[in-house]
Amino acid sequence: MRIAIISTYTHPTRLPKKERSVMQSAVPELLAGLCPPDAEIELFNEKEVDVPLDRHWDLVFFSYLHAYYEHTKVLSTLFRRRGITTVAGGRHAGHFADDALQHFDAVVVGDPEANVPALLADFARGELKPRYDLPAVAPSEIRAPRYDLIDFAHNPVRAPGIEASRGCPFSCNFCVLTGHEKYRYRPVADVVREIETKMRFNRSTFSVVDDVFTFLDNNLGGSPKYLRELCEALIPLNKQWGCALTWNILEDEDLVRLMARAGCRYIYTGLESLNPDSLAAMNKGQNKLSGLREVMRRTYAHGILLSFGLLVGTDGDTNEYLLRVPDYLDELRYGSVTFLGIVCPYPETPFFAQVAAEGRLLAGTTIRDYDGYTLCHRPKHLHPSEVIEHFQRLCGQIGSLTNVGKHVYNKLLLSDAPRYKTAILVSAPEVLSIRAPLGNPARTYLAGRDPIEDWDARMMRELGLAPQRIDGTQSLASARGLARVKARRVPVVAA
Repeated sequence: MRIAIISTYTHPTRLPKKERSVMQSAVPELLAGLCPPDAEIELFNEKEVDVPLDRHWDLVFFSYLHAYYEHTKVLSTLFRRRGITTVAGGRHAGHFADDALQHFDAVVVGDPEANVPALLADFARGELKPRYDLPAVAPSEIRAPRYDLIDFAHNPVRAPGIEASRGCPFSCNFCVLTGHEKYRYRPVADVVREIETKMRFNRSTFSVVDDVFTFLDNNLGGSPKYLRELCEALIPLNKQWGCALTWNILEDEDLVRLMARAGCRYIYTGLESLNPDSLAAMNKGQNKLSGLREVMRRTYAHGILLSFGLLVGTDGDTNEYLLRVPDYLDELRYGSVTFLGIVCPYPETPFFAQVAAEGRLLAGTTIRDYDGYTLCHRPKHLHPSEVIEHFQRLCGQIGSLTNVGKHVYNKLLLSDAPRYKTAILVSAPEVLSIRAPLGNPARTYLAGRDPIEDWDARMMRELGLAPQRIDGTQSLASARGLARVKARRVPVVAA
């Protein structure tokens, strides 16, 4: 059986650009690990390489984000016309399975560990079903990805990734996990064994990322007790790693110190805003703004580069706050913003249910607009044009060469930990990349206003494909998800 596994991608500028960064989607190698050992498998990550359109496979798996749907269904349609069977997976495919089944032969809903082997067995018998929605397996049954299939030649700075946990115990209203995915974690021994015996490292690029890996978890700190146990087990491996976790973990200095001893050199946290009203609007109570500067300084002092993301367009944002963001960052001194986006009401979230019910979705939105860089709703205290003005200004200011210089200068000498200085230098392009969404002057960043990529638009016309429109009718499922969240209110894991 010949199988292709494709992680699709479209750039925020809506221009044909790649994004060869340290962290990349690990879905292709994860799915490859679930395929039969005798299968011929090819992996394609569109952030790094183009997908060849002239190859023949028996089966093609597509993994994609919401905003990549139109591009992905173009590829699927082209392959299906040549007799290739295609399968869609990911959060969009799970939430809009009926729509996806118009353009793919089958849809995987939920985790792949049970569903992909079942699908492959049915396909081999000629009995493929349209939808696969088996329950998630126990964390101890999660298999190792096919690290041996990663081609580091496509991306000299890429590091391999591993999952220790899935989900998140918090309930941020804009997050696609909220109400849909239970937090759980793998046995520490399984994670360590995978790193020691399965993981393959990138030995290129003058040893910049050799013996370096990333945790792909949405929140590695969902259970502080588990994180402590994991870090203790990682110390003997003498590897360096990065992760994403929530701000509350950083307030525990003993735990941060232990992470540094275990080899952590990079942490990304979704701080999202420096405005208490905005955090409250996002139901992000785990983020405390008091003591920000001290938490950041001591994290760096332990040898860990701490970076965070900010969002504009939340229901707590005002003109006064957004104008002062650069001043707030200067006051923090040690702040390192590596992501700046526009808050997005993804259709399966409580935030979507709220703005749809209040009639605040912008007219003409399509799924391509749900990319985190396009305004899809009217915030409570700002006109849409004001949000875009602030976004463009902040992209230019935070992503400026001057700010990149500050980022390096303020932090480079705070620690002598191994690879700390390398982490600071390697992260400089991340700060500079905040300017990347400005690379297309024709973009308005307003939903329903910007055309999709030229090639995708042309192919959709030729293939007779219509864009997926998003309006308030999609809020019903989101409202049900919000009701479930309010009913159970999963407590924060404090162990």
